[in-house]
Amino acid sequence: MKTKQKEQEIIEIPIEPREEKFFHWIESDDCLGSWMPSEKASVSEKTKYQFSQAITRYQVKNNLLEAEIANKLGLNKETTAKLLRGYTENFALDSLVGYVGNFNWPFRIKWKEKIVLVVFFY
Repeated sequence: MKTKQKEQEIIEIPIEPREEKFFHWIESDDCLGSWMPSEKASVSEKTKYQFSQAITRYQVKNNLLEAEIANKLGLNKETTAKLLRGYTENFALDSLVGYVGNFNWPFRIKWKEKIVLVVFFY
């Protein structure tokens, strides 16, 4: 038995060349956006995200370029960009602790009611 498919009307909206360039960039792999863990994420993922956000806050607070952060961490630009946007799935927790050590920040990790809190003093 054949089913009828409804015809869909396609509306073309003209855009300027600079807008088209922007849309292509947003759809590309070069546009990372940002990520944060869900409520169901593991304690490890949430903790790694807190380390990522601490580094990002330091960058913003000190008005540093990604390249300056990359140099301080000893990472390449692409890896640093992912870290600063919360993409921590390819990082081990101990490596993030080591990166924060490059900044000489004292920090404390607290366990409170199944939640890990990482407190940075910078």
